[in-house]
Amino acid sequence: MKFAQADYFRVPLLDGRFAVGQVLEVDKLPAGTVFCALASRITDAVATISPLRNSDITAFVLTRSKFLTDGTWALAGFDQIPDYSALFDFEQQRQLDFPSTPIHDPAVIEAYLNAWHGLYKWDGFGDLFERIKHPDVAPPPDKVLS
Repeated sequence: MKFAQADYFRVPLLDGRFAVGQVLEVDKLPAGTVFCALASRITDAVATISPLRNSDITAFVLTRSKFLTDGTWALAGFDQIPDYSALFDFEQQRQLDFPSTPIHDPAVIEAYLNAWHGLYKWDGFGDLFERIKHPDVAPPPDKVLS
């Protein structure tokens, strides 16, 4: 399975629905990684995903590109990329080697998105989800605490 910049992918949630991510950058990154937006949107396995708005984005993450090629997350079409430059200065972060954007594995990203949608404890990984969440984004409306 090949992926490209602007591709959407579906991240499974505990209730059988899917959260949405979008590949924002594939070049000029640490080897074997992709830069993605995680969105507050929920979809099912077949729905067409409409273009993301900045207000949909909850987090920016780096993850391994293999998770988009090995079937971990299903690709779900593509569309325009939102102009996220007001939220994240990609070029500055790239030049600094992404100091505030660690590389996350699927388990962490899936747990974050499940917690965002109230399906997992927001504090289940200590303060990790707060650190993943973009600092200008309000906490999830349905967050569940321990």
